[in-house]
Amino acid sequence: MDEMKQFIQFKLGLNDYAVEMSCVREIIKPVKVIDLLGAPEFVQGIAKVRDGVVTIVDLRKKFEIQPTDEGEPRIMIFESAKETEKVGLWVDDVVEILESNSLEKIPSIIHQGTVKEIIKTKDNIIPVLDVEQLFSNEVLTWLSSAKTELTEINSLPGGVN
Repeated sequence: MDEMKQFIQFKLGLNDYAVEMSCVREIIKPVKVIDLLGAPEFVQGIAKVRDGVVTIVDLRKKFEIQPTDEGEPRIMIFESAKETEKVGLWVDDVVEILESNSLEKIPSIIHQGTVKEIIKTKDNIIPVLDVEQLFSNEVLTWLSSAKTELTEINSLPGGVN
């Protein structure tokens, strides 16, 4: 029998998704988000959370999912090795914490990189998002390039130091 894993089930639009609970640092109520010039459309901006700054990502925009008024919006903040790369995911609702060992590998026809595996429940199937793959490419690449651009601006004569 496979090992029991814990997941956080949430909604994007009307659809249920999940992430492994071990990836999530905390779940918070929505906070003020500051727009960032030049950010990809799905990056809502940055927010001050406790004493740090978190980049807030809205996957509904990235994957063209219609938002819903149902539920209570939340921001899931994910663990990160680097403080400057903290990412929060805007979700329409956090449904529940699931424990499951009934997992299915994703069919090879599904895009590798966004869905890690599928939870099978009595009445439903729930895609488990691969957080590392989801954020590692576009968001973290953008964060790194934005940091480089700021460093370059600061090093120019008359730049902000």
